Amino acid sequence: MRHWVLGAGESRARIEERGDQVFLCNGLVCRNIEKKGCRTTSFKNMTKDEELIAAPGTDFEVFIGGKCCGASDLAFDSCKMVPCLERVPFRRSETMTAQGAYPPLGKAVELIYQLQEPALRIAVRYEIYDHMPVMMKCVSVENRGAGTVTVDNICTDVLRTGEKPDSLFVDSDFDSTTDFIGLDFDVYARRYARCRHGVLEVAPEQRMNVKLAPGEHVDSITAYELLFETDYYEHRLIEVKEMYRRIAPWCTDNVLFFHLISNSPRAIRKAVDQCAEVGLEMVIQSFGSGVNMESHSNRYLERIRKAYDYGHARGLRMGAYTLAYVKNYRPVRGNEALNHDGSHICRCLATEWFEKYKNDILNFIDRTGADAVEIDGPYGMMTCSGGKTHLHDDFTDSQYKQWKASVLDWYREIKSRGVYINAPDWHFLNGTNRSGVGYEEIAFSERREEQLVTSRIYYYKGTFSKNPSQGWGFLPLNVYHGGGKDAMFCPTDRNAFAFDRAMAQITASGVWPTIRGKKVYDSEAGKQILKKWIKIFKRYRQVLNGITVHFLPPRIDTQNPSRTTGIDAIMNQLPEGEVRGFIMFFNQTDTEQTKELLLPVYYTGLTGLETPPPPFENTKNSDVQYPLYGEEIAPLVIRARDGSERTYITDPPVVDRQIPPLPAASDSGRSIVISERDEKPAVYPIDSNGNVKFKMTLPPMSYQWYVLRPMEEE
Repeated sequence: MRHWVLGAGESRARIEERGDQVFLCNGLVCRNIEKKGCRTTSFKNMTKDEELIAAPGTDFEVFIGGKCCGASDLAFDSCKMVPCLERVPFRRSETMTAQGAYPPLGKAVELIYQLQEPALRIAVRYEIYDHMPVMMKCVSVENRGAGTVTVDNICTDVLRTGEKPDSLFVDSDFDSTTDFIGLDFDVYARRYARCRHGVLEVAPEQRMNVKLAPGEHVDSITAYELLFETDYYEHRLIEVKEMYRRIAPWCTDNVLFFHLISNSPRAIRKAVDQCAEVGLEMVIQSFGSGVNMESHSNRYLERIRKAYDYGHARGLRMGAYTLAYVKNYRPVRGNEALNHDGSHICRCLATEWFEKYKNDILNFIDRTGADAVEIDGPYGMMTCSGGKTHLHDDFTDSQYKQWKASVLDWYREIKSRGVYINAPDWHFLNGTNRSGVGYEEIAFSERREEQLVTSRIYYYKGTFSKNPSQGWGFLPLNVYHGGGKDAMFCPTDRNAFAFDRAMAQITASGVWPTIRGKKVYDSEAGKQILKKWIKIFKRYRQVLNGITVHFLPPRIDTQNPSRTTGIDAIMNQLPEGEVRGFIMFFNQTDTEQTKELLLPVYYTGLTGLETPPPPFENTKNSDVQYPLYGEEIAPLVIRARDGSERTYITDPPVVDRQIPPLPAASDSGRSIVISERDEKPAVYPIDSNGNVKFKMTLPPMSYQWYVLRPMEEE
């Protein structure tokens, strides 16, 4: 059976009710539930023929007034088939690359239970989707009584798995991680997934503490459960990224944007004209621009509206930056401060202040017609001990209530307006379009050539867990944090060589950066470089936002951090379509480099292999050494960073299986067309391991790119 990541198969979802049992299956994953007590008796990875359930049991929990409502308290009411849930309202854009339906095609069922004391109606929803080994689950609790009921917490899923099942990956909309380090529950899912005493629980880290008046209801956090078909770290993350492309398709919106450092109508119009001329698609008024999304001035809002209308008339999306968490990097005094660490630099987002702030931002969007917003925050699930204007009771419910107010509710309001969201935290399942690909901001105050190396390292590391469109990089046209003229890319005529290489690797990675400056371009040379690479990006956007395959990482030269130790590469692939791959090689050394290598082309869908072969050795993100430049705290302090004090580190080792040597390769009878700059096609045989032998020579400080296509008869 063909690997599900490579495209649709025959694994359509079905749900059957047979007597006291409900069966959910799509040929990849199957779950069996007994109606009485809502007991999951089997949860099976069909591809691996692996049973996850060691002992049947009630698969959710509701805590009321300090007491857990168990199976004996529940009376089964009914079972009904329902449509799959549209969790996040959004509007499709032309720059999205995911074409599938939302919500994903599949089947859904609700099992309804009644609790007599207190009088509650509990709806347990399961969804299973076509052609992917993924299930969704959530629980809704409604107060059917005459008095107020306090819901302490809801465990969305409870699975008695014994040992942590190796092939089970759990994600939730309560997630705020920035990377799936090692795919380990104890690391990536500590906010919402815990394995204790052989039981996997999916629930908020502490408590919800929601008070329900008669007739009111509360929903649990939403869990997505993926049963891996593959065994290795990179292959499994490709499965996770494919899941995201289908369950959160807005995160494939790979729009090309510019960060403008100005708030004057004239500068905005000038930026719009320049963006339209070179082919950019969005203007975001950046941090440091002076834009004020909290303003109530009719005159100011009208001025911004007219500037944004001008951008819309030229076909661009327009938006602005807002600082939602820290105010001006100064300590926050008063009732809004978080008290988790004594610094008092952050505002609690479950406060009366935040309710006003949230409405101010929505008012700005409505009054100006903004269709993009960059929200600096709401950073990482912090906790707060409270205060008189706070809307949480204490430390233990502050995390959930801040998330509920600032992410779940607010983001859905924003998305319902068709607004694109840039935000630094991992809230893709609630509407975030793009987050950071992973970088240290002050790296972009270093010399341009060093920025090129570190950016490629960030692209390499960050695309293990993110699709290209889910991450942003950074390109400072003007000075950012310091570094002077050696760190900025303007003037682009004088720095055209470095600017061209920066745009080349941006394009190859598919990770569009925060291009930040006072102007989009400052010279004819800069304009032509932008036009060239934007044209290429748009032409190949579909594959550039495809499956990133890591095989030839950048290795920084620690003796000369403006250089690498040899050739490195960025490659993205797609298993369907006219273009199946885009690869760019880089030689950032001072000598000519010739390299013979194997290109892994499994994800082009052209190898004939049903399952992906083992990946190459030494290509995990933890294997890449990168510089640690300094420390960022509030107020911002940049430590001394001369060459003698620079520190190089690698990430902690990820959990992965031992990668075996490749078996001896033979002729598979299949071929692929590889074209230099898509102009010089040559046919290459694909071997039985799904690889292509390839040789190239690159002059010093150069790059070259190639396009992969199927043979005409394929």
